[in-house]
Amino acid sequence: MSKENFDVCVIGSGAAGGVMAKELCEGGAKVVMLEAGRKVPLSELLSHKWPYELPFRGFRGEKQAPFYQGDIAKSIAYADSDHVTIDRVRALGGRTLHWNAVTLRYAPRDFKEWSLQGIEEDWPLTYEEISPYYDRIEQIIGVCGNDDHLDILPAGKNYLPPIPWRCSEHIMKRATNAMGIPLIAVRKAVLTRAYDQRPPCHYCGHCMDGCDVASIFSTPDCMLPKAQATGNFTLRQNALAREILVDRDGLASAVSFIDTETRTEQQVKAAVVVVCCSTVESARLLLNSRSPKHPAGLANSNGKVGHYLNGHLNESVIMYLEELEGQKPSNQDGATDHVYVPRYNHLFGKTDYIGGWGFQVNYSSYLFPQQAARMPGYGPAFKERVRRMQPGFLSFGSWGKVTAEDRNCVTVDPARVDAHGIPTPVVHFRFSDNDHALWRASSQSMLEVSSHMKGTVFPSFGKTPTGFASHEVGTVRMGKDPRTSVLNSYCQARDVKNLFVTDGSCFTTSSEKNPTLTIMALSLRAADYIKEQRRKGEL
Repeated sequence: MSKENFDVCVIGSGAAGGVMAKELCEGGAKVVMLEAGRKVPLSELLSHKWPYELPFRGFRGEKQAPFYQGDIAKSIAYADSDHVTIDRVRALGGRTLHWNAVTLRYAPRDFKEWSLQGIEEDWPLTYEEISPYYDRIEQIIGVCGNDDHLDILPAGKNYLPPIPWRCSEHIMKRATNAMGIPLIAVRKAVLTRAYDQRPPCHYCGHCMDGCDVASIFSTPDCMLPKAQATGNFTLRQNALAREILVDRDGLASAVSFIDTETRTEQQVKAAVVVVCCSTVESARLLLNSRSPKHPAGLANSNGKVGHYLNGHLNESVIMYLEELEGQKPSNQDGATDHVYVPRYNHLFGKTDYIGGWGFQVNYSSYLFPQQAARMPGYGPAFKERVRRMQPGFLSFGSWGKVTAEDRNCVTVDPARVDAHGIPTPVVHFRFSDNDHALWRASSQSMLEVSSHMKGTVFPSFGKTPTGFASHEVGTVRMGKDPRTSVLNSYCQARDVKNLFVTDGSCFTTSSEKNPTLTIMALSLRAADYIKEQRRKGEL
């Protein structure tokens, strides 16, 4: 492998890496993709297994186990940190195998926090610049939904029909209408009709467990086959990137990786390296890539690689609606999220915090009677009460903005290594005063929405916020100011012109929206830039 030379090496096969590989291969580049995990065969997906068919009845995440290969779940530490969790997936496709596929555009105001709110920093690009890439990505992957004419949630031009609503969602709509709060059909990368040679969703309700028919977007189903069709694509699985190597000028020249099957170290050479590992893993890789030219880590001359870690804070409520109690049991799992409550707090006047939140609704299935563990009782009367309540199940959770703070960071610990001897990441994170104020307001608002529906409410609020719900961003951020950012607006490292980082780590700031659609749009924009720079002979 070390004797082969490629035009581009893409590290990581998730949302960012899949877009990058497809676009560059179709543009004529010879691309090698390094993926630390392996492909999960359909035979290993447990999506349609009943709880009684699983070793621990589904309570230990058996259905998601194939996505956490090797020691990925253990090779991370938290120090001086509030309650946040980093969900790193290791498998071909990354977190596109393990997501609810909610695909939301950032609004124009989300790119201008400093200009409009006086906090954080403005992005080095505008909504108008990224909008054409949102259009292209939505058309490539297939997104269902509507144009709801909301400034806070811009819409695309190529939506598939929306997913039908459940009874509980119509009841919630009555409540939010009475409060002046919008509730809309969700926008999801889930097919509601045949599209791109893929069948429509069969509404099994297991979007987070892997889709065996490719109705939900994933890179192995939707991006990599297109890359392979060009003849320009080489995939190396079980290839855990250890370090990006540089030449005498300090430019990226090769990637050193561990073959996790043979446990040997190998190298692959490339003229351009694109890092798409995920927010924490990308920072880890750059920090571990030390050399005389880059003693603090690759692209880290200003010391900001790993800093400004942020994402989402979240809370949830479970309700059992009286209006639906006692109905005949039916399978209404659907495609998990069917509706969405966009940010609305800005509609009701000035607040003592910056930012907002949205509600994702019914993003967990109806399979487990969650009220059973939350109610007192025992015996036949208790069981009857649980059964009677179950048809009225309604859940919703708030996803709120977290501010980007320099103090919140990812470091690496040379004394703590993974199974292959690579220093592991350490997360240092504290919620800001603004985060706490927003969390209190969002939690109170969830209770207010619940109070407009008749039923039994089970909030899960703790005493302090939690995050990041797989939505962490910001550790290798783009920006206008070279003192506080690592990348330019094309996700190109300022210190190393042939190095790009296009996963969530490149975000300048976050909003309340899910980040994946923006990750893919930024990766597509960077791919166009790389193609043009290669055409000019600049890369």
